[in-house]
Amino acid sequence: MKKNIILCLALLIQIGAMAQPKFNLKSADKFFDKADYYNAIVNYEIYLGIRKPVIAFTPYGQKKNFAIAKTDSAAVADNIIATSPLVTDQIANNMAESYLNQNHYLRAEKCYARLLQSPKPNLPLARYWYGVCLRSNNKFEEAAAQFNTFIAENKTDKARVDIGKKELATLAYIKSQLANEAQKQFSVKKLRGNIAQSEGAYAPVFIKDTLVFTSARIVDSVNKYSRTNMHVNHLFANTIAANDSISGKAMMLRFPSKLSINEATAAFTPDNSKLFFSRSTTVDDKLSIAIYVSKKGSDGNWGEPIKLDDKVNKAGFNAIQPSVSQDGRYLLFASNRDGGVGGYDIWAAPLDNNGTVGESFNLKTINTKADEEAPFYHVASKSLVFASKGYDGMGGFDIYAASGDITALQAPSNLGFPANSPKDDIYFFSTSSDSLLKKAYISSDRASDCCLEIFALNKTYTLKQYKHSIVGSVKDCTTGTSIANAAIEVFKNKKHNSNISTDVNGNFEIEIAKAVTNLAVAKEGYIAVNKDVPIYRKPLTQDVVDTINICLNAKPIEIPKNVEQVKDSINISEKPLIVYFDFDKSVVKKEGVTVLNEVVSILKKYPTISLSLDINGYTDAKGTDEYNLKLGEARAEACKAYIVSQGIDAGRMLLKSFGKATPVAPNTAANNADNPEGRALNRRVEIKINATTKK
Repeated sequence: MKKNIILCLALLIQIGAMAQPKFNLKSADKFFDKADYYNAIVNYEIYLGIRKPVIAFTPYGQKKNFAIAKTDSAAVADNIIATSPLVTDQIANNMAESYLNQNHYLRAEKCYARLLQSPKPNLPLARYWYGVCLRSNNKFEEAAAQFNTFIAENKTDKARVDIGKKELATLAYIKSQLANEAQKQFSVKKLRGNIAQSEGAYAPVFIKDTLVFTSARIVDSVNKYSRTNMHVNHLFANTIAANDSISGKAMMLRFPSKLSINEATAAFTPDNSKLFFSRSTTVDDKLSIAIYVSKKGSDGNWGEPIKLDDKVNKAGFNAIQPSVSQDGRYLLFASNRDGGVGGYDIWAAPLDNNGTVGESFNLKTINTKADEEAPFYHVASKSLVFASKGYDGMGGFDIYAASGDITALQAPSNLGFPANSPKDDIYFFSTSSDSLLKKAYISSDRASDCCLEIFALNKTYTLKQYKHSIVGSVKDCTTGTSIANAAIEVFKNKKHNSNISTDVNGNFEIEIAKAVTNLAVAKEGYIAVNKDVPIYRKPLTQDVVDTINICLNAKPIEIPKNVEQVKDSINISEKPLIVYFDFDKSVVKKEGVTVLNEVVSILKKYPTISLSLDINGYTDAKGTDEYNLKLGEARAEACKAYIVSQGIDAGRMLLKSFGKATPVAPNTAANNADNPEGRALNRRVEIKINATTKK
């Protein structure tokens, strides 16, 4: 037993206008054997007393029809199914399958429940389908219990165990989707207004403010198959407003010929000159579905449909659900023709500028052994959207999207809840010129006991906020030396951001707001400066990085007249300046160069004062005393060599090595373990500035 949606083309076949209708068990079984599930349901329900017999049509009256979802009393019907002695196992099974194929999960659930009460139903898949109905009716915990029991009952049958596990995975996926915060970005609403979806409406296509869709609603006399008050699929058009409200009576799209049982799923070329659609015919009780094309005449009417050749309609197979890519380059459709992956596959055929169809090819990248149907290609986002039963999903048909050109598609991904539901979700159409889900429509039976209905699906996209950043450097205008720890602030009338400073190399990066107009840089001992900031008044379309290089001039210094003034100015009586070294190394690092530059600057700044240096080298505790004395001396010599290279007389420097004798931090921790942090502080050169007045 296989639940199938093929355009809903076999969904609702006419009852037949009979002067003296015969509604009995034999008729019901006959319709069921022909897979005419709608008429089978009508006959079974009349046989069991669930519904009244259909009143025959007369020229002076109107035939009364009781739709599946509008039986006299749902409670009475459920009770009859559960308790009536007329409901044999075979009848319960046939009714269950008929309801299931009509997407009437509530009534199908009752039939399977009755079947499972039978001592020997001899229907091993009844529990599985019962679980499917429970899941479709949002009874997830009950469904999980049935699938677990089904697996336990069929543990030696791998195929059955696999489908049971797949349904458990489906339930887990549903749970994750319902808890997904991303669903808050979506709104899903059934179309409002005068669209009359109670008898089904699906496969929406939009041409400006006109909605074209398929429905099996009862219409006036149309053709020899679709007589008065018969449920037959046809194409309809309604006017739709921007708020997804439908107005006016639906008008049926008519063609000169009147030979079809069902016509469904419209697809228009971009210039609206050609209409592709599916049309079904029955020969010797065998349903055949093919794709036709109709040209619009100069009078605005559609011409006689022509069946496409075997490039699309291969003999012995069905071709359904045509869709034209928005750029008019491809006709997409679903078919069970040979050469596919399995079941119904998505196929594509190139279209030339005149809309002539080329040879079809299978989109094997996205097709599975199960059914893939209802393709739609969104050019702006390069996304192929389709419905499938072959991937992990929420149940029934789910909608998926695969990125890329039609000839080079990536692996598809599930659109998730609420685009999908535990029931069937199919027939996607987007009216957005940029984003796939901004203004889209789907068909779903999530809110119905029987039929697909059209829903507006809108996703609120969060616009990417592009950044405007400034990267720069701050240096001494005279020496070109990088200035570390310079304060950076951005302003517009008042302070906008603060606590940003240059790094040890004098560099900075800051993200600024549109309101910011200038950037201020300050450093103790230097004259602060302001720089204008580039302003981007329009929304940024990409990240923007501007580069600003700034130099600061040192503040004028009153040269001290005596030693005490020098001491006060440069704090030579305080802690010495320190240069740190790597383990077992005597090479001055970049950080050390910055310290030595400060020493050189002080020595050059006071020409009237005699300044000399005590340069003392130290090490950590690793190694012998003799080795460390030599290493400390090498470190002192390295500092001296750099200072001399900057133009300072070597005679003004006194070097001494203390080796590991004078640590400033413990070389080992309390438990006698190594203390790397302490040893790093001991690997140093201390430079003390001595000041005397020149004679």
